Amino acid sequence: MSTEIIPNNGPGTVPSDERNIEIKARVGDDEEFKRRVDIARKLTGTEGELIVQKDVFFNSQSGRLKLRYLQPPACSQLVYYDRPDVAGPKLSKYNKIETNEPEVLEKILTNSNGAKGILEKTRYLFMHNHTRIHMDKVKNLGNFMEFEVCLKPEQTISEGQAVADELMKVFGIEEKDLMTGAYFDEIQK
Repeated sequence: MSTEIIPNNGPGTVPSDERNIEIKARVGDDEEFKRRVDIARKLTGTEGELIVQKDVFFNSQSGRLKLRYLQPPACSQLVYYDRPDVAGPKLSKYNKIETNEPEVLEKILTNSNGAKGILEKTRYLFMHNHTRIHMDKVKNLGNFMEFEVCLKPEQTISEGQAVADELMKVFGIEEKDLMTGAYFDEIQK
């Protein structure tokens, strides 16, 4: 499977999709969560960055559309992403843009598309090479982790999947732990 890269040559051109290989897994109780945070700290040699997020999801013809409120001083983000709802490493294509006026954007999108709901989480972000390791505590849902292996334009999906597979071994993620959809899908059940 190959992805066509469309160059962004200025105004009026369509920007390329960003790509990553993603896995999302259930972690279990707080003790297991702490154990995996410790693995991430050792692997990256950092304490990680604490990020508090509130995502508002909107109706979308395809994929998922969300407005991510980030605690100040960070800018909020509008994110569109599309990925298959399957367990294990999967290709995710996304586009995002920062906004300093998330409340106005939320009103516009709610009125035009309709809001589906809200998801709140506390995230510990760790960077390992080109992979974002997220340790997430999702309100009313539990403890989770995810890897986003950020692909360079020249990298293949297979290369990203190999990185995700290796990290699954490092963190002891088993097939039964893998999620197929998004956290928001789980809350809607």
